Amino acid sequence: MLFFRRRGKSGNAKCCAWLASRDVQGYVRAMVPDFSSRVAGMLHGSFIAEALSLGVHWIYDPEVIVRRHGRVSGFHAPGAESYHPRKQAGAQGHAGDQALRLLAFLQRERRWDAAAFLADWQAMWPAYDDYVDKATKGTLANLQAGATPATSGAASDELAGPARIAPLMAFFADKPEAEAVTAAIEQTILTHRSPETIECAEFLARATHRLLHGAALSEVIAQTAPKWALDAAEAAQGPDAIGKLGRACPIPQALPAVLWLVKHHGHDFELASIENAMAGGDNCARALVLGMLLGAAHGLEAIPSSWREALLAREALQQFLMA
Repeated sequence: MLFFRRRGKSGNAKCCAWLASRDVQGYVRAMVPDFSSRVAGMLHGSFIAEALSLGVHWIYDPEVIVRRHGRVSGFHAPGAESYHPRKQAGAQGHAGDQALRLLAFLQRERRWDAAAFLADWQAMWPAYDDYVDKATKGTLANLQAGATPATSGAASDELAGPARIAPLMAFFADKPEAEAVTAAIEQTILTHRSPETIECAEFLARATHRLLHGAALSEVIAQTAPKWALDAAEAAQGPDAIGKLGRACPIPQALPAVLWLVKHHGHDFELASIENAMAGGDNCARALVLGMLLGAAHGLEAIPSSWREALLAREALQQFLMA
């Protein structure tokens, strides 16, 4: 944003003429991402921010992160003693892997069908060789007991469920907001069924859809985020604000933490993603959400090119966007 000091009449006239000039109009347009850049930024941003956090996922003491890894400014493998011992640098965590499964489904089927995706999601687990979370285990047990898509979801309030929706938001980017919201909720409750996850999925879908269509980040958050989460984020102060809000997986902790990051670092995708990783805890689920929102707000160009190039899912994302 450009700011101008108050001037006299002559100065104002010169300023207005300068603002109207072709060169300045082109410069301003270049600073504002177009729709395709926002969609690409939203999709890449979600996966890239998660990949950045993966190497320090579920380390709940930020001092331990600093001692072991320094400031996290690039991708690295989590290591043998982590929850993801076989993951490489630039890979996704278990929530991101499910989002990639959703992306592949949408590219292959060219439609959204919750029941069909649930069957596809269920088929990924027998051969899966990374961490399997509690909500997944509960959903698989429910399906084994005869649950339908309407009843399959575990009673989970964790952010990971609604955090996986970036592929759906890209798929529904040029469709009405209401359709994107419905699809986001349907995706979420397949595995995470609770009032918290439904509320969060609706917020994230509305916010992301509006950001993709050019709305301002601060206005969108104020208009769509749950009031309780905004209030909690506003009240958190100090250098360890996220620690005070809570580093864990449940939405009552994780969503205010995301909103705090958006408020304090939302102007800078790189900085926000690093600060999220350094805060520890379930930084991967927070990252999927944070990267989605900031990528949609600022476009693909706001994401460091080195991160885009090092992401293992890069080709899959590009192919999806070109389909």
